[in-house]
Amino acid sequence: MKSPIALLLSRLADAKRLNPDVKGLDRDKQTIENRFKHEGYGFLTIALPSLDEAYLLGLSSGRFACPTGFKTVSGGAIPKLFSGMFREVFDPVTGWLKENPDEGSLKCLHQILRLFKKVQLSASEEELLHTKAVTEFFRCDDLASQVILPDQLDHQVGLVAKLILNDLSSKSFSDMSYRHGPGAVEEGYRANQKWSALSESIKNEDFDVWDHGYGDFGISLSEIADRAIVTNSDTKFSFLTRATGCIARLITVAKNSSSRRTITVEPLLNQFIQQGLNTALRDSIERCRVLRNCLALTDQSKNQHLAMEGSIHDNWATIDLKSASDLLSIKLVESVFRHHGPFLDRMMDCRSSMIKVSGFDRTLRLAKFAGMGNALTFPVQSVCFAVVCIASILCADGKTVSYRNVERASRRVRIYGDDIIVETAYAHQCVNWLHQAGLQVNLKKSFLGGNFKESCGVEAYKGVDITPLYIRHQPDTFSTSPELIASYVALSNQAWLQGLYSFATCLQDEVEERLKKRLPYVARESGVLGWHTRTDSMSATKWCSRTHQLLLKAHALKPLKRRDRLDGYAALLKFYHVPLLGRDMDHLENSQIRFKSRIVSRWVPVRVS
Repeated sequence: MKSPIALLLSRLADAKRLNPDVKGLDRDKQTIENRFKHEGYGFLTIALPSLDEAYLLGLSSGRFACPTGFKTVSGGAIPKLFSGMFREVFDPVTGWLKENPDEGSLKCLHQILRLFKKVQLSASEEELLHTKAVTEFFRCDDLASQVILPDQLDHQVGLVAKLILNDLSSKSFSDMSYRHGPGAVEEGYRANQKWSALSESIKNEDFDVWDHGYGDFGISLSEIADRAIVTNSDTKFSFLTRATGCIARLITVAKNSSSRRTITVEPLLNQFIQQGLNTALRDSIERCRVLRNCLALTDQSKNQHLAMEGSIHDNWATIDLKSASDLLSIKLVESVFRHHGPFLDRMMDCRSSMIKVSGFDRTLRLAKFAGMGNALTFPVQSVCFAVVCIASILCADGKTVSYRNVERASRRVRIYGDDIIVETAYAHQCVNWLHQAGLQVNLKKSFLGGNFKESCGVEAYKGVDITPLYIRHQPDTFSTSPELIASYVALSNQAWLQGLYSFATCLQDEVEERLKKRLPYVARESGVLGWHTRTDSMSATKWCSRTHQLLLKAHALKPLKRRDRLDGYAALLKFYHVPLLGRDMDHLENSQIRFKSRIVSRWVPVRVS
């Protein structure tokens, strides 16, 4: 069982090997050991990342300012800790960024400072972060309730919104591809139980069978029609008419060592409709000649490519929004989707308007559009941010809102969720308009100028990828959980391919010590647990006379399953909604437990085609 300091020092050993001219690393080792002894994990998960934030800000602004908690060198601006690497990047006296900083030191320093940023903490610490995250969720909702869109912004957004998603209002709701999402639902149903509950909802008239294409599914349409025609001709047995009374449950999941992310667990029928509308909205985005220029909701690589390009030429600025979904107000969503009334009505009907939180003595009526957990949140917020940015660009240029001008402006911005990239000339204008729309820009993670850019997980400086590696599990625990083992194996392989041999070997020894056995060399595409090499070497174990190929015995993660039987109309519903490809043979008898697995041994081909 390795201590976290052993892993950090192994990474420092790689830095010393890769940057032999850097001085003071032996002294830094002693400082690290002493501070960890007195400060514990807080030194690794809070203090060092705070130094890294100042470091990245210095790369972006051109001047380093040492944060509190670190002593500076005598008469200088850089910290004593890692001063040997800092002086290769910044002038030690003034803190100004050097014209040609050493790329090796620049990358190593960033990776060392950020190594433990996302490590999972103890249960007591997680509880404190849970309370903090929930409190922040409530605070953001209060801010969302106070949003008043300026007339100019609302007018400009409305003009742009009129020219996008032209086929959205013509979509037939009965032809949409409704389905269940992979996540949990508020009622606590298992994967197959969701289909049983949906079938019962259809039979019990909790669901609008006409609007969603289930009129002939195990229920008499004429019987429903007779009951629907009562004193009020507008009455119908619709799930959507009561959806606004549905209550979602708020939970939190780990984000990094200093915060947790809030997720809403949606009611069964809500999330079923949300998934159908989500698919329809994404299809419209792909067909929209404007939005497809700036949105690719399944492809982060376009944002990553622009971040890399922006780090070279400083022609693109990266903007990160703080609590993006939690501050997305209903008013902004209604302003953007005002020209697509039927679809907007459906989105609003299937959102959970109330939130409950275990341990908090209150139920909140949401002023935000929805929390993360609503299937529509990601595409809706992406569209809203895109429209606001396009409108701000046109305003900055003094251009009228015409289809030609909107299409041109859409090529000057790219958005993936809350990661926004915009041409540098329009960065401050976009930030201003986003603030006016009730959103908050995270200035610590937004880089409007300079040669450091970050977007969608890629961090780059002058065309060099300096994205750090992360340890996500505490190494000084006795855990042999499959998730920890798989995480360490993947991290070791990444480190090895980056030339961090001491760090990779340290992780490799840790894995094999916990498993009490050695892992083989495996192909990078094999999907089993094992070590990768630059030459893609593999450890052959035997020859299979039946398939005529070399095999090796390796460990792999196998999902845990539980009894979850499905038959009758509910099984037929699943047949129509779940593709045949990818189904397990026993999918009507058992269902997988999400995020739960075990390590098994199996024979796998040496070569993966």
